[in-house]
Amino acid sequence: MDKCLLLMMIFAPLLAAVVVLLLGSNQLVRIRQVSLAAALLSLLCALHVAWHYQSATGRTAEEPFASDPAFEIRVPWLSYLPSPSGAPSPSIEFHLGVDGLSLWLIVLTALLMVSAVLISWKSIQTNPSGYYALLMLLASGMLGVFCALDIVLFYIFFEFTLLPLFFLIGLWGGPQKRYAARKFFLYTLAGSLVTLVGLVAIVLSLVGQGQPMTFSLPELARQVAIQPLPGELQQWIFLALFAGLAIKVPLFPFHTWLPLAHVEAPTAGSVLLAGVLLKLGTYGFLRLCIPMVPLASVQIGLPLVGVLATVGILYGSFCALAQTDIKKMVAYSSVAHLGFCMLGLFALNAEGMSGALLQMVNHGLSTGLLFLLVGMIYDRYHTRQMTALGGLNQRMPILGLIMMFTCLSSIGLPGLNGFVGEFLCLSGMFARHPIYAVWGTLGIILGAWYLLTFVMKCFHGPLKEPHVAEGAIIPDMDRRELSATLPLVALCLWIGLYPKPFLDRMKPEMEALSQRIKQAQKVQVYR
Repeated sequence: MDKCLLLMMIFAPLLAAVVVLLLGSNQLVRIRQVSLAAALLSLLCALHVAWHYQSATGRTAEEPFASDPAFEIRVPWLSYLPSPSGAPSPSIEFHLGVDGLSLWLIVLTALLMVSAVLISWKSIQTNPSGYYALLMLLASGMLGVFCALDIVLFYIFFEFTLLPLFFLIGLWGGPQKRYAARKFFLYTLAGSLVTLVGLVAIVLSLVGQGQPMTFSLPELARQVAIQPLPGELQQWIFLALFAGLAIKVPLFPFHTWLPLAHVEAPTAGSVLLAGVLLKLGTYGFLRLCIPMVPLASVQIGLPLVGVLATVGILYGSFCALAQTDIKKMVAYSSVAHLGFCMLGLFALNAEGMSGALLQMVNHGLSTGLLFLLVGMIYDRYHTRQMTALGGLNQRMPILGLIMMFTCLSSIGLPGLNGFVGEFLCLSGMFARHPIYAVWGTLGIILGAWYLLTFVMKCFHGPLKEPHVAEGAIIPDMDRRELSATLPLVALCLWIGLYPKPFLDRMKPEMEALSQRIKQAQKVQVYR
């Protein structure tokens, strides 16, 4: 039954996409209902998985990954002919599962999909069947990435997510939508192809060392632990994986596609891009780079990512401070906040990596909320310019309250989710390399500066509203908008006050990866 729920979670949106297309654009109400029902079904399945997930015990550096058997599906998909020697033939498997690395990202994805559907309820009137079908396809692709435990299946889902978002930006975006869509697609596709070279190199290098060919991610991680790849080869593989994943994060200076894509995307596209799709890069580092090439992660990854993440935190913060477009400000803030995730990952200890994974979830919640709220402001005033807005608390006190809460969450106020993740990331990096943590801490101060400045300009002071007729009533948040935002608000508060259940689920995998890094360093010293 649990295995069926996993399939239902991933493929219910895919089925909904087919139904929506068959309904046609004239059936707007039914299109919305089918899309919302599919998103809610996926969310219920994800919550069931999170509630019943059993954290692994006895996880070791040799076997850092293993799905909870109750939520694992493993079916041969494409098998080769048996070898003349009688050795088992390698096969590409339809291998899905859930472990401590993917659990909370799955829940985050399913939750943000519901918010994305609700925020599109009134704003999408042109070709709604195509829009909601693409939204549902994107949901299946994102959930598939986090559940895939076969390296080929992982890459298929990884690449598949590019197409729906490309069309969502290109067809329903802003004035520069086509340029933004092309730039997003070409940047991320080019990086992904280089990443593919690195993935193939891992498999073939292990075969060259006498290991049986496999595409299973847990089995590849075990093989690498038993017989590590040579140091120089690890470095080349790391650089290949880094090229694609750094663009996906995006890590400075590979971020140039992101602000334009965010600004031009429809609100739901921005929510999913910031909340989930950017996490495919950080998740790839955690799932692929660190376990497969641990020595290179220390030798190259720590200094390279440490410098680029620290520069990205400061650069993104100063760029956000200089913006007058609210959406562009939030886009640059993502560059800064994802720098904290990368610092935590490449602290390469359990504390830092746990903080990085939790901060991925935190960033998805707080930045997803910011884009939702900015979209609501744009729907009412058709502008995102700070200079055109002021005193909005007088018109929309509920929206102003949630906006203030979200900004404090993003800043990292103690008691809210951002504080827990940033504290673990920085303390983990401080134990590894203090200078990166010290400079990274400045990003928290700058984050408070640009976010509180935005709140002060737009929500306090004299009322300033563009293009509003005298006597017109600008409504505050309605039930649909509250339904899209309040669950995210509740999670921000829960993680900030009681993060233990979230950290406990990921603890075995993080400790195993930390042990793997230590073993790789010991082997290098011994040699």
